[in-house]
Amino acid sequence: MATSPSAFPYDYARVEQVVAGHVPTWRSMGFAGVVAIARGGLAPALIASAALDLPLYALSYDRRARRVSWFTAQTPPHGARVLVVEDIAGRGTTLSDSLEFLAARGHAFSVFTLAYDAESRVRPDFGVEIPPGFRAWFPWERESITTAYDATGNLPDLPAHAYASWAIDLDGILLPDLPADAYAVDLADTLARRDRLTPSAILPGRDLSRLTIITGRPEQDRARTQDWLHRHGFLGPLVMRDAGRHSAAQTAEHKALAIVAGRHTHFIESDMGQALEIARRVQVARVYWWNGVTALAVYASQVADLI
Repeated sequence: MATSPSAFPYDYARVEQVVAGHVPTWRSMGFAGVVAIARGGLAPALIASAALDLPLYALSYDRRARRVSWFTAQTPPHGARVLVVEDIAGRGTTLSDSLEFLAARGHAFSVFTLAYDAESRVRPDFGVEIPPGFRAWFPWERESITTAYDATGNLPDLPAHAYASWAIDLDGILLPDLPADAYAVDLADTLARRDRLTPSAILPGRDLSRLTIITGRPEQDRARTQDWLHRHGFLGPLVMRDAGRHSAAQTAEHKALAIVAGRHTHFIESDMGQALEIARRVQVARVYWWNGVTALAVYASQVADLI
């Protein structure tokens, strides 16, 4: 059975970094403007046009009709050389049809995409070639990475949020956390106490019965963990920590990898420190810290200034 592709995530900082790497070359190429293919090309095209101090234009594409039109009221002068910007050069026809549209109007162009791979219909002049087995993941199309979205054949009938994939932490959310030192004092007794706990009085305001649960509990606890979950009506997939790959201190890394591997777009975490580390590692997914009463959105990126 074929395996699902892994996510190759871009956050806005990475988008800006990729664009900036090409700006010195573009400045010498005599472009009269930047043409974005809406909507995926708009964010990188805006960054490029600002860096190059050039007008920004945009095209609109109707996938079902394969029809290209101008998205902006202003258009480049006839025959002007332009930089065409899209988020990805894929197997579809968006980019190829857009280039044909521009060529028919006398425009010369170079093409920049944030991502492309060996199966791309058009190989861009500039961009990042993503490794085999990976799929680009952008913040403006967060839900496009999910299995539910895949089933639409890239022609969704519902709003993007309908295709979101949520996952949730276990201890500290579905049931109260027990003190960490209790496990060291008497592991067997603490585990038995944990098994007798009832679900937390306040739970996140979503249907939790089928959500994927990603926990730092070790795989050896699967049977008793599954038993507790099923007794209390939590029937979603359970992802546990492989102690051979990740120690307890590496729980945030385990969770981050599981979020990406599962192509989840949203994750609720009970530990603030882990929430920050997960947000740093998984740049596109929405990460929330559950403080026992409410969920707070968490954003994190590494900085070099304080090192």
